[in-house]
Amino acid sequence: MSTERRMPTIALVGRQNAGKTSLLMHLTGRTQHPVNFPGSSVERAEALARHGEQHLRVVDLPGITSLEPLSPDEEVALAWLRGAADGTSPVREGDGPDAICAVIDAGKLGVELHLVVELHALGKPVVIALTKQDVAGVHVDVPRLAARLGVPVVPVNALSGQGARALIDVLAVACQDGEDGRTRPAPPGALDLDALVAEVSRVTSTRASTLTDKLDAVLLHRVFGLPILALLLFGIFQALFVGAQPAMDLIESGQGALGRWLGDAVPEGALQSFLVDGLVNGVGSVVVFLPQIILLILFVALLEASGYMARAAFLLDRLLSKVGLSGRSFVPMVSSFACAVPAVLSTRMIDNERERLATIAVLPLMSCSARLPVYIILISAFFPTSQAGIVLFSLYAMGIAIAALVAWILRRTRLRGTHAVLMMELPVYQRPAARVVFHQLWSAIREFVVTAGTVIMVTAILIWILSYYPRPAAIHEAHEAERAPHRAALLVLDAGAAGDDARSGHEAAIAAIDVRELTAYREQSLLAEAGKAIQPLFALAGFDWRTTVGVLAAFPARELVIPTLGILYGVGDVDPGEFDIASLDSAETRRDEGLTGRLRAAKNEDGSPAWASLSALAVMVFFALCSQCMATLGAIRRETRSWRWPIFVFSYMTTLAWLMAVLVYQIGSALGLGGVT
Repeated sequence: MSTERRMPTIALVGRQNAGKTSLLMHLTGRTQHPVNFPGSSVERAEALARHGEQHLRVVDLPGITSLEPLSPDEEVALAWLRGAADGTSPVREGDGPDAICAVIDAGKLGVELHLVVELHALGKPVVIALTKQDVAGVHVDVPRLAARLGVPVVPVNALSGQGARALIDVLAVACQDGEDGRTRPAPPGALDLDALVAEVSRVTSTRASTLTDKLDAVLLHRVFGLPILALLLFGIFQALFVGAQPAMDLIESGQGALGRWLGDAVPEGALQSFLVDGLVNGVGSVVVFLPQIILLILFVALLEASGYMARAAFLLDRLLSKVGLSGRSFVPMVSSFACAVPAVLSTRMIDNERERLATIAVLPLMSCSARLPVYIILISAFFPTSQAGIVLFSLYAMGIAIAALVAWILRRTRLRGTHAVLMMELPVYQRPAARVVFHQLWSAIREFVVTAGTVIMVTAILIWILSYYPRPAAIHEAHEAERAPHRAALLVLDAGAAGDDARSGHEAAIAAIDVRELTAYREQSLLAEAGKAIQPLFALAGFDWRTTVGVLAAFPARELVIPTLGILYGVGDVDPGEFDIASLDSAETRRDEGLTGRLRAAKNEDGSPAWASLSALAVMVFFALCSQCMATLGAIRRETRSWRWPIFVFSYMTTLAWLMAVLVYQIGSALGLGGVT
């Protein structure tokens, strides 16, 4: 038996927002780390608390309201809490707590004590950690409450940590009782909990409840509540694009510097291309959006910790219920606008399993940050600045509208079932605890890097292999022959005293030949051959073969289409980070430069323009609806514990994207729309 299993174990149990996470930090310091329950994707937070020379293992379970599970998280957590391995729950035999620490909110004693009574029936020593007396403005007669319940009660302040040391002392004794098989006597039978609450508690201040009531009168107003929420979300998304830009620029600079260093350090060839194009640029194209993801997770954590997130879910519950979802789907859907990976993980808060699966299935339809560079470059090239905002807003709105339609269909077909009534307590407004917010932020970042990073790494390598091979020697020899006179001229110039203009001309000519050689390799690669093979299918949507190849290259991550198109159109490797919201302001003045200029000037074999505003719109519609993100599919696989759902999401979204792109192009062509502006 391992040391960890012999170590005295304490389970922190309580409802959401009771203060468990903050209390865990004060009990154990900064050593907590998330651990999956064996055989599941459900996480618990674990840490070690020191009591003299002894260490106690403290496990923070997902929030529960009773011993009757209402969600997959609660089902697994309760199975572990009971310490039972019955073959139906992923619990190791013999695992489970020696003692239970029930973290209860002093302001909700009437509700919380029901859970305490149920916990006591498990036969484990129970200790009550009484939190939020100051926030709730309630004073509890702790000795009387302990005597009536027959369990120790320790008042604590989850924000400041006051009382945490005393709680550790009591829990150490309780663990010893649990290990020795001694449990405390059960509470007196037939307790009138309402009478008990009236007996042991009294209101000391109405300031907290008064402030909450005043704020709710405005924030939950039947007329102004939703507009205020919309303005708040608009501000958050504006902050995402503005506030994250410096960090994104820094990451891009680091990525570029690393790529250049590897290019100089590694001889030209397959290894250099693999390191620079396959790893640095492939993985970096996803990492560059991490600042936006971090900011969004931070905002969501602040809203949740302050108590407003529960109000937002309440406000949107009626609207979402019309498509078979509930207000709990709001948080994942908002998170999806930054990245669908953490959004999929956050669906664990949804109690109803069918509703949770429906939410997961539509989350990738929200336009995430990775789609934005694709939108920006095509809007910049083919739409006037006066229409840019309308087109961009329409793409985001289309994703939301189709997500609602898909959810409505799923909830009436494959995921048909009763609608889950949103029942949640609205906590009092409070100042977010910095340590709790940081902990949530760090956990989400780690989850994204681990989940997305591994999938992106594998798929980026696969796409690199398909786009790099084969490498016919004839292509290199032909372009080397073109470079030879320019290199000879440079040697002559090096021996003489010619001016910089002549030297620059030859260097520019060599660089242009390098780009043509790279383009020639890419045009006959395995990826290009695959794109040309399915080109007739995508021609119905107005795509030329290079666009089709870009679509295939972008399946690991959507933004990879930009560097792929840059190579195929003879521009060279193009950085997706160059195309952000701010670049729309100067789009018309530089739309004939770089990749945008090449797209506008591109011709088909018959001499007709390869691109126009209509075909650009069809491409954007396809990217808005297609599931081109292996990291998201990997996260869906993890959360559903089945390949069936990621395959379904990929299939329906790809089919839907193709159909909508074809409809846009065919209907627009029939109406005579879509010339080059």
